Amino acid sequence: MSKPEYTTVRMRDDRKRRLEMAAIEVGYAKKEPYKWTDILFYLIDEHLDEAVKDLKNKRLKNT
Repeated sequence: MSKPEYTTVRMRDDRKRRLEMAAIEVGYAKKEPYKWTDILFYLIDEHLDEAVKDLKNKRLKNT
């Protein structure tokens, strides 16, 4: 079995802080630890297609 490959994501501190606060909120509600990366992965896995459609539509409206 091959090892998964990883990369880094560069973002401003305020965006990371929003993810950290969301992870704290979810962790508190579920009574188990959540990391900010768990929130980020969820957003990518569950909402990427919707974001792509939304961004395409915004571009079409602006042209």
